[in-house]
Amino acid sequence: MSNSQRIVIVPGMGCTPVRDCNWYAWLEEQLNNDPSGKFEVILEDMPDPYHARESQWLPFIRNTLKFDEKTILIGHSSGCEAIMRLLEQDRVRGIILVAACHTDLGDEHEKASEYYNRPW
Repeated sequence: MSNSQRIVIVPGMGCTPVRDCNWYAWLEEQLNNDPSGKFEVILEDMPDPYHARESQWLPFIRNTLKFDEKTILIGHSSGCEAIMRLLEQDRVRGIILVAACHTDLGDEHEKASEYYNRPW
């Protein structure tokens, strides 16, 4: 798919297997079945799904899911925070964030994710 738009879906914490959670598989199917055939959708199970630690998710997104300046990233919940931290160093074509936050909301699991240990 040389002329396709690459889209990477980054799920939220606790979503495993990812295709059985929330709306991710539905969105993947909708984009893959688009009559234009212009989308390449990446949706994979994340490492460390129950803590979503930045130290594991960001390298996985960069090195396994792969993206570049022409990619669109779609994040949900903790996936949003991962994307926001990626964008501190990397460039993409665009982002869609669903249920993003900028604090750990007082939740110990969110605090353990490492995204909130420094200013945005």
